[in-house]
Amino acid sequence: MKTFCLFDYRVWLTVMLSALLGLSWNAFTPIFDIKPLFLLAMPCTAVFFLMMVTKPRWTIALIILTRPLLDIVLDSTRIGSGEGGIGLGAVLNLGVIILVVFLAFYLKRFPWENSVMSCWVIYLACMLAAVLYSPIKMESVRMWSNYLSYFALFLLPFFIVKDSRDFLFWIKVLGFSFVLPILLADVDMARGGRYFEDAGMRIAGTFTHPNILAFYLVLAFTFFFYLLNSGYLKSRPMVGLLIRAMMVDILALLVATKTRNAWISIYVGFIIYAVLKDRKMLALLIIVVPLFCCLPPVYQRMESVLKNKTVGRYQSANSFEWRRQIWESSIPKILQKPVQGYGLGTFKYMSGQFSENKHMGAHNTYLELAFETGLVGLTSFIVLFLSQLAVFFRNMRSSQDPAAARIWTLMVGYVITYMLICSADNLLYYLVFNWYVWFFIGLMVVAAQRRYPVYA
Repeated sequence: MKTFCLFDYRVWLTVMLSALLGLSWNAFTPIFDIKPLFLLAMPCTAVFFLMMVTKPRWTIALIILTRPLLDIVLDSTRIGSGEGGIGLGAVLNLGVIILVVFLAFYLKRFPWENSVMSCWVIYLACMLAAVLYSPIKMESVRMWSNYLSYFALFLLPFFIVKDSRDFLFWIKVLGFSFVLPILLADVDMARGGRYFEDAGMRIAGTFTHPNILAFYLVLAFTFFFYLLNSGYLKSRPMVGLLIRAMMVDILALLVATKTRNAWISIYVGFIIYAVLKDRKMLALLIIVVPLFCCLPPVYQRMESVLKNKTVGRYQSANSFEWRRQIWESSIPKILQKPVQGYGLGTFKYMSGQFSENKHMGAHNTYLELAFETGLVGLTSFIVLFLSQLAVFFRNMRSSQDPAAARIWTLMVGYVITYMLICSADNLLYYLVFNWYVWFFIGLMVVAAQRRYPVYA
């Protein structure tokens, strides 16, 4: 039985973190008058730290299960205009990062030798360098902290998964985390959604924008497809039936989000899967496209791509034309500083200098990174994804079990899809979605590298 030791470094780490929290709390005092919800932060943070020290496993499970439900609530606590504001979401981000640091010290290990981890460290170092010469330091720090939280979620499975039983436990936790957001999105759809200037009535569920919900649903669909093909549900036919019903529901919700990039991403991902491992599915996917395009919301959104009319300065009816214009106008600025860029988060800040659309993202992650962090940062981002892709592709090729090979093929398709959608959307801005993407990828990388069974 372990006994309490005053000289244990973990005790002093907890004391220092608590003292730091207490000293920094004075800085938030003026905010209480503006946002009374901030008063909840202190007791919630105290409970979080107490749980982190005593029950880290259940703290992580609680975060995974509840975070998709909190997006709108946390956004309502934001102080400041636009995305540059700060709220309780930033406190939670910091808490997750501290939790991972605590686990690293507590378990006395860090997977430095892992090649994927090295790519993450290089990427974060490049992004941090871009913070140092950015003219908008606060926004740059905020964005970098978001990226750091993505890394934290990716890193968590390396600490919390000790064997194949742990892997299955966290797969179950991730699966349950999708259920409530999907059901609440159903409620939003039943109510008719809300009006958006670019596409009329759309649903966003528990998220702040329909696009975030859409890409979250694509991830959920991919995850449930994995479960159905994993063999874990062979002895539970009723659960398998419920998951199939939920997948049909997800497709209906995807239509209601009216997010074209999400439609393309889910289709491309499964085209890749079908070409590599399941040619029978390819015929089905080819048949589904014309039927899908006959749905009125889909037809209207696809038709808008062919229109030349523009609406306001935000979203053009011809969204590809709008994107093309901002991409072309930003390239001369990129060529002026091709190596290091202008600093993290500067694309929106400087967009008024080369485009009529002020304070707008590029809707192209690669171009935006080239603008903000230059070729160095862009290369580190691409290499980061290629490292994950290499892990899954290697397992796909080497797996002797056809069922397991199909699962690794699914992961290859999903990573390629993510990289593809980065060319047409501000995917790195979607914090909650990226948390779950990186936690899922982290789980699968751990299973791949440690040879845990992904098929029962």
